[in-house]
Amino acid sequence: MSISSPIPVLLGDEGTELRSEGEALVLRRPREEVHIPLAAIARVRAEGRDVTVELTAPAGAEAASYRIEDVSRAAATAFADAVNGTLPDRAPGEEAVDGSALVVVSVLGTPDTEREDDEEEPDEKAGAALTRVPLGFAVLLVALSVSVGVAGKEFDRAVAVLMLGSVVGAFGFFSWLALWSAWEDWYLPRHGITVEANPVLIQGRGTYAYTDTTGRVRPVAPGDKARGETVRVAYHPRKPHMAVPHKGMGSVVKTLIGAAFLLAVTALAGWGTAALALPAFGG
Repeated sequence: MSISSPIPVLLGDEGTELRSEGEALVLRRPREEVHIPLAAIARVRAEGRDVTVELTAPAGAEAASYRIEDVSRAAATAFADAVNGTLPDRAPGEEAVDGSALVVVSVLGTPDTEREDDEEEPDEKAGAALTRVPLGFAVLLVALSVSVGVAGKEFDRAVAVLMLGSVVGAFGFFSWLALWSAWEDWYLPRHGITVEANPVLIQGRGTYAYTDTTGRVRPVAPGDKARGETVRVAYHPRKPHMAVPHKGMGSVVKTLIGAAFLLAVTALAGWGTAALALPAFGG
């Protein structure tokens, strides 16, 4: 099955959405859908987090335009560059058509998209901590256990500190994974580049894949709701391999609740480890 276009989907404020669909752009608002053929577009301009679609107009006439605001900066630039590159060529001196006459507006019911929040800078160091912190903790735990055994001359206590400390490390690590997952599920759909992933076969196995702005096809885990249809995913503009399906705030909240439980167990096990270790040092 073919992969969807690398042109991203723009998600703006108040439930607005602008996407490429065949030979046209589709601007979806809470109460209407605007179908804009490529032949009616003079150019697309990205200005920070706003994107304007300027229509063609005859000489002397004022050109109409459509605008979407509060989108991801990275997605805005990628969208404008991609669409401008697909606009039909016009011969020099050719009379421009009235683009507004080619636009079709349809009335819709209730909105079905969510508002985007203000863009924030991602924490670039968080991913590296996933490998460095566990290793550092393991070294410190072994050192603590050896110190307990040497200082208190109690082998059993040293083993107990090592075992309970391992529980602290394991639950702390899974707590961090849960928090990282919640951050990705919240951040990427709002400030990354949104595209559609289709079901494909990779090395004989069924999965989903999307195409980034460079044209590279990348696999992605589609989530629990995938049933063979297209799945909307968002990826990091500077790290296209980092992608998540759109899950909504409900999923983020559930992940945070799970992380809170894991953190509580981590804290309890940490208190127990300290209680075991301190007597060996005369505490």
